[in-house]
Amino acid sequence: MAVTDFDPFSADTIENPYPFYEALREEAPLFKPRGADCYYLSRYDDIKQVAMDPERFSSNIVAILLAGGSGRLSTFVPPRLPFTPPDVLAIQDPPIHRIQRKIATAGLGKGFVDVLEPQVRELVDEHMDEVLAGGEVDWMDAFAFRIPITLTLDILSIPRDDAMAVKSWADDAIALLSGVNTKWELARKLMKGFGFVKWCRTQFEEAEARDPQPDFLMGALIDAVREGKMRQSEAAATVMQLIIAGSDSSASLMGSMVRLLAQNPDVQEELRAHPELVPNFVEESIRLESPFQGHFRQTKVPVELHGEELPINSRVMLLWASGNRDPRKWPDPDKIDLHRAGLRQHLSFGHGIHLCLGAPIGRMEGRIALEQLLERTDWVELGEGDFPHRKSVFVRTLERLPIKVHRKKKAIVHDL
Repeated sequence: MAVTDFDPFSADTIENPYPFYEALREEAPLFKPRGADCYYLSRYDDIKQVAMDPERFSSNIVAILLAGGSGRLSTFVPPRLPFTPPDVLAIQDPPIHRIQRKIATAGLGKGFVDVLEPQVRELVDEHMDEVLAGGEVDWMDAFAFRIPITLTLDILSIPRDDAMAVKSWADDAIALLSGVNTKWELARKLMKGFGFVKWCRTQFEEAEARDPQPDFLMGALIDAVREGKMRQSEAAATVMQLIIAGSDSSASLMGSMVRLLAQNPDVQEELRAHPELVPNFVEESIRLESPFQGHFRQTKVPVELHGEELPINSRVMLLWASGNRDPRKWPDPDKIDLHRAGLRQHLSFGHGIHLCLGAPIGRMEGRIALEQLLERTDWVELGEGDFPHRKSVFVRTLERLPIKVHRKKKAIVHDL
């Protein structure tokens, strides 16, 4: 099919966008959809080039894709209001981005992943018990949606009590970017989001007043505010952004990982025979099913790409998920290859100065979850029913994933 035969917003394209991405890469690596005010960039090397060029391409853009009907694409930039969160991290440019990232990185600290691993194992063990007890379960509801939000709240020193309610707020925030909203739907979701903004500010204020002061990330944000390196509103916005990203991207990985495991019995057999290959499978899962399909950049100056002059303030969507399947970079790109060279060179965690802060944590969550699932079962297969993805051109997350688990009579459990 030709590029122009695809409707980026149709249910079929959203459920399986990869034929569309292939057409883009081969026919129109820089493509402006009909009626659009943004471009798609789809080849691996092009995406890396733009991601590594913050001098000419800004990340400081809050643009939301809207469905215009009949395959049309438009973007909407919400107005700046006094109670909206300020720009932080993922949508901030240097030099402010450098300051904010340094604060967040200090909050995680050197060796933070190693410190966190026993806590992740405990969480995984607890929820894996529930999965195995069921025999046939919805993996997303019973496991994948629960682990990341709980861990994210722990990292931020926020009580777990309302974890799934917070997850619902984060999901609503992500739905703003789905690309299938009409303007009226978008307005309703924006209004709901203000409650989440207020909650994040309250959580930061309560943590700031706590004695003793929280450790790790929340403590680093509190210190930055007290030292005048960051405004309180920026710290609260950082809390919100970390909850949104942390609660969804790892859940997306856990869902895609187990779906691919169940759909590829030869791969499952190899992993059971060679569990040392689990980290490689995690990387292949992330590459094949990028949790975030793409992110925007905006030109600061006129830029030429593929022979076309892009004027200043042009919006470009970097399609990470397309670059991850570009045969110019990846031999046999649609195949799971546990021995592939350069496994970590995918774009699923972004690239350049905006490389995802939580990438090591996401990798660890995925690795431990899969190790436990393989150790404590003889086989995993798909259950009854379908397993659709959320209707979004921005994120790639399964709504549900029915699986059947055949547990071992004598499980191997980590000694904590």
